Amino acid sequence: MNRLGEGNRINNIWTKLIGDSEDFSVRNRAYNFVCIITFILLLICLLFDVYISLHIMSLSITFLLLLLATTYYFSRFKKKYKAGILIFAVSSYLILILNFFQNSGVDGPSIVFFIVTFLFLLTLSNENKYYLITAIHIATVVVLLSVEYMYPELVFKTYNSRSEKILDMGVSYVAALIFISSLFRYLSDSFNAKRLIADERAIAISAQNKQIRAQNQQLEQVNEEKNKLFSIVSHDLKSPLDSIKGYLELLSSNMLDEEEKVKIQEELLVQTKYTSGLLANLMSWAKAQMHGVVLNLAPHNVQKLINEIIINKVPLAARKSIKLTYAIDSSFEIVCDKDMIHIVMRNLINNAIKFTNEGGEVYLKATKKAEKLILSVTDTGIGIPPEQQAEIFTLKTRSTYGTNHEKGIGLGLMMCKEFVEYQHGEIWFESKPGIGTTFFVSLPLTRL
Repeated sequence: MNRLGEGNRINNIWTKLIGDSEDFSVRNRAYNFVCIITFILLLICLLFDVYISLHIMSLSITFLLLLLATTYYFSRFKKKYKAGILIFAVSSYLILILNFFQNSGVDGPSIVFFIVTFLFLLTLSNENKYYLITAIHIATVVVLLSVEYMYPELVFKTYNSRSEKILDMGVSYVAALIFISSLFRYLSDSFNAKRLIADERAIAISAQNKQIRAQNQQLEQVNEEKNKLFSIVSHDLKSPLDSIKGYLELLSSNMLDEEEKVKIQEELLVQTKYTSGLLANLMSWAKAQMHGVVLNLAPHNVQKLINEIIINKVPLAARKSIKLTYAIDSSFEIVCDKDMIHIVMRNLINNAIKFTNEGGEVYLKATKKAEKLILSVTDTGIGIPPEQQAEIFTLKTRSTYGTNHEKGIGLGLMMCKEFVEYQHGEIWFESKPGIGTTFFVSLPLTRL
């Protein structure tokens, strides 16, 4: 923890010295960094030059230190680093030219510092100035070497001994090397930090694109279901309404005898009940889709719930002489939304009656398994064809006719699945063609 705290403290100090990455550009921060490193190195060189009595060089470095401090102030606190680079470049070149003649020419450290200045300017300047900086640097050095070659008397030999020369060159070389390595290390770290940020953004964009693709697929699926729903409604609602219209026209024509009128009235009743069932399912499903699902979960006695539904379905079963019974423990309770469970069980019982032959049986049962109650609706009907079983809970399934040509609604089982899952339950079935089908609904159970 101490090392971590010390590292954070050092990073905070550097951030204050070179500027925050959110407020300063990479070049601006790099220039501030170079100013600090250069100031430290020049200060060391100044102390060394004073020690070996290089007075002119000491004065030059002192001036350069003051200039560097000024440009750093404008760069760090005024954000005018471009002007600082220009001033520092011109001043450093003038001082290095003066130092070249006052400190042994090619035998002194000036050429080394020319290279350092060149790298500094090349690193921090815009790309369109690279050729200009290179040309100025080459021209300046060539001119200085040519002047020393033709007029050697203009160059002052300042070293009093061979050891002073070696020591000065060594210190200058080390200082230049530290400067260059520090500069490139800083730029490398800055580049890696930027690359890391770019990678994180790329990952975030990729994840966002993936999410958008998933949403598009979901929207396409919803749109496909909507089109299917409209197709179901237009077909399954239009047909019975046309039939009702035709039957009413026949009844109003006064061309039918009593027996024919009774038969048509029975057909009208069947079509009206089918249409009513379709509209009831459609309205329940549409309400859940448009206004969101509002659950009213509460404990309910299972026997009481089923009894309320059975009472209304007994007449429907009686018309086909179907025995409709149930066996449910009076102590069982489920946590459910009562209205949704009524819709689910009504649809399952309706389907069981519809696909059961006359004289058959529909049987309801409730069993406890762990913390779940499993409601089952079993019929002795015609079963579900294997090719339809995979799509039985989707809009892909087709409306079918019952054993007495009762028209299927087409929307019921998909809606049952959604309503059961809203209540943290499950629904599944087992079916054997020609033998019968059992639908199972599993819901959270409490016990009195």
